[in-house]
Amino acid sequence: MPITKEHKSIEDRITILENRGLKFRNKQRAICILTKYNYFDIINGFESILLSQSSPTKMFDDVYFEDFYDLYQFDMCLKKHTLFLILDIESRLKTSVSYHFTGKYCDTAAKTLEYVNPQNYCTPVPNDTHLSKAFSKHELFETTQRYNNGTFKSKSFLDRYNKKPAYMGQYQKPPFWVAIKQLTFGPLYYLFLFLDNNTQAKVLNDFNFDSHDLKAYQQAMFILNKMRNECAHLELVSRFKLKHDKNLNFFAEIIALCNLSKTDICYRDVLKILHALGSTLHIRIAIGLFYLKMSLKGRRKIAQKILGKMGRKSIYEWLVL
Repeated sequence: MPITKEHKSIEDRITILENRGLKFRNKQRAICILTKYNYFDIINGFESILLSQSSPTKMFDDVYFEDFYDLYQFDMCLKKHTLFLILDIESRLKTSVSYHFTGKYCDTAAKTLEYVNPQNYCTPVPNDTHLSKAFSKHELFETTQRYNNGTFKSKSFLDRYNKKPAYMGQYQKPPFWVAIKQLTFGPLYYLFLFLDNNTQAKVLNDFNFDSHDLKAYQQAMFILNKMRNECAHLELVSRFKLKHDKNLNFFAEIIALCNLSKTDICYRDVLKILHALGSTLHIRIAIGLFYLKMSLKGRRKIAQKILGKMGRKSIYEWLVL
């Protein structure tokens, strides 16, 4: 049943936490932290990991506020490194798609804008309502429409970006490798799906995937887009969970290719996908340093709990993928 929460001062919240058994090594620093960062993310986000298992009520046993903040900082560190790798993949995908598409469809000045022509893409089969809808509404294929009074009802992709950003305005006909920068990962993901088989194969090859790995690559991009959104909206990526999608064959191909978990997709699964597409060294180092830091503080069990929620409790399994 939905609940309603009334406003409480930071001092009131700390008192409530103390009454539940939470300890503070430095209460003034805790007040400063909760002034800067979201209470919900720091406390509620990790509460289930740190609650006493022997208490039927929400009580803490030998848990400090600083434990919560360590977990929160670790999650922020993961977000930073994860988002960087996904943005790198997004940039590589934009480069690959625009390069191979223009080589086939926009190879002369007269054909510069053929990337907005839906006839140069593969139309999804009619019974695939999800992809058919995505194709019909894709922003590259939108047309400019006006009301009777002349005001815009909708703008085409090129009309929308013909002045902003400034570099688009330099071109009378913006080439695809410039215009594609305006696509976010979601529309870019669908655009890849609409490419012809030959162009798709070339893009896959740029990522060291074979043509028969098309479904696995599609599923990987779908999962990474979900994780990108989680990072961008500052969600807790250490608690990331994604149910298998029936529209994508329940992720069967990427699960087989990257040896992912058979249950919901978790952070470790995302890391394995990133590992298949590039280096994950910085993330694995960050995980190792976090584990070492918590161990030196005598809080190894807490580190193991959060790693368990992410996919594996053992630090060894994180350091060696």
